[in-house]
Amino acid sequence: MSRLPMPLHAHPAPATRRSFHAAALGLLLLAASFCQPALAAPNATYSKDGVSFEHPAGWKVTEDTVAQDETRLRSIDLEGPDDAVVTFNISPYLNGQNIEAFAATIAKSRNDSEKGAGAIAQQLRYSAPTTAPLTRNVAGQDNKGVSQRFVISLLGQKLPHEARFFKANLGGTTAIVMTQVAEEYAKATEPGFTLVLKSLRYSVGR
Repeated sequence: MSRLPMPLHAHPAPATRRSFHAAALGLLLLAASFCQPALAAPNATYSKDGVSFEHPAGWKVTEDTVAQDETRLRSIDLEGPDDAVVTFNISPYLNGQNIEAFAATIAKSRNDSEKGAGAIAQQLRYSAPTTAPLTRNVAGQDNKGVSQRFVISLLGQKLPHEARFFKANLGGTTAIVMTQVAEEYAKATEPGFTLVLKSLRYSVGR
């Protein structure tokens, strides 16, 4: 009796096998790409005239100025995503500044800004802040600061915000650091704030 021929699908043609293997390999590579975490861009370092700190890639220093008076107060603004901001005020004259009093002064300046002449400014409102103590690592050391929570109201929209204030002795000068961000973005921004505050350094003569 003659043997029956093997079914055609039992031994695919070489070209078919190659296509099958290529498709399978493509699927495996695609699956692997979903399993691998995305590589984050490396952190950046800002260093100028003795002051240095790390910050996430994409954050940008937009101002670094020195007052032309006896205080020589240096102001540095670092801007992150979603209007997050870190502001550094650096001067030996800040050594005697009380951080609670400084935070209260900032809250008062917000209210004073409502008196601006612009049409938008006339509709801008800041709620009275609620304050609380908090501790964070600043310049490599645990530091007791002040948290202010307040609401910005504009054109019927209410946007809760948090500002934090810290005072740090940097060895040769004093820094008061403020962070601020809308509460809806606070969780995403927190690692960036932590990195900036913890890495802050000052070196005399640099």
